[in-house]
Amino acid sequence: MASYRAQGSSEYLVLLAVVLIVSLVAIALLGGFSGFGQDARNTETKQYWSGTRPFAITGFNQKGDTMFLFLKNQEVDRLTLTNITIGNVSNVTSIIFNGGQSKGIEVHGLRACDAVSYDSYEYANVSLSYDSPYLSNRFIGTKPLIGICTP
Repeated sequence: MASYRAQGSSEYLVLLAVVLIVSLVAIALLGGFSGFGQDARNTETKQYWSGTRPFAITGFNQKGDTMFLFLKNQEVDRLTLTNITIGNVSNVTSIIFNGGQSKGIEVHGLRACDAVSYDSYEYANVSLSYDSPYLSNRFIGTKPLIGICTP
C-alpha cells in the first residue's frame, strides 16, 4: 500500500514540473519576460520592414531625436521618395532611388531617445509617400518601428 502512495506522489511532482515548464515557456513567448519579448518584437519588426514594397527599410536606429533609416527601392522602376512620416513627425524630401538602389536618410524631431530616460523606441505610424513614372502613392506600414536607442 505504501508503494502506491509513493508512486502517486512522484507522478504528481512530475506532472507539476511539466505544468510549470509549459507555463514559463508560454509567459516568455507572450512577452512576460521583458528580455525575451523585446528581442522577439525587434526581430519581427526588422523582418517585416526588410520585406516591404516598394521601399524596404533594411536598417534603422535612433540616436537623440534623429532616426537613421536605410531604404531600398524594391522595384525595377525609378521612384522618388517625397515624404516619410514616423509617429507624428513628417519629413518632406525629394530623394530619387533607381531600381534596387539603397540610400540612408535621417528623420529629425522625434522624441529624444537616450539610455537614461528613454532607452527604447516604438513608432506605430510609419508611412512613405513616393512618385513613380506611373503614379503617386503612399505606403503605410502595418508594423511599428521598434528598437533600442543608440548611445
